[in-house]
Amino acid sequence: MACVVRQAQAQDCNALLAMIHGIAEHHQLRHQVPIGAPDLQADGFGPNPFYHCLLAELLPGPGEVPGPPNLYMEALYQGRGIGRTLLSEVAKVSLAHGCVEMKLMVMEGNHQAAAFYQGLGACDTTADEGWHCVELGGLALYRLAEEEP
Repeated sequence: MACVVRQAQAQDCNALLAMIHGIAEHHQLRHQVPIGAPDLQADGFGPNPFYHCLLAELLPGPGEVPGPPNLYMEALYQGRGIGRTLLSEVAKVSLAHGCVEMKLMVMEGNHQAAAFYQGLGACDTTADEGWHCVELGGLALYRLAEEEP
C-alpha cells in the first residue's frame, strides 16, 4: 500500500481523536486525555491554530483494504515506509517554517520506535546529552499561573 500525506482538515477531528485515544490506550494513559473533537477543532483550525497536523492516508492496491494507521503505527502497517514518509513531510513543513530541529518523544521501553528515529538520524538526548523532557501541567500549571510576580 502506498500512502499520501496531506494537511488535516477540521472534518478530520473525530479521526484525530480516535488516533489520540488509541495511542493513549496503547500506553495505558487514556485517563490523561480529557479533550474531545470540538477541542481539537477549536485549537487546530481557528485563525491562530495551536497545532498543525499532517495525516498519512493509505492508498489501497489491488485487493487491499485501507485501514487507519496511528502514529504509534500498528504492527500491520510497520515496515511499509508510512512513518518515514510522514516524518519526511513533517521535516519539510518544519524547515519551511524556519524550524531547525524536531523534538520527538518515545516512551521508555519502546525500543522499536527509538531505533526507528535513530535510524533517521535522531539522537537520544537523554542518553547522549543528559537532557530530559519535563512537563508542567495540571494543578502545577494552574498554581504557577496564579503566582503573583
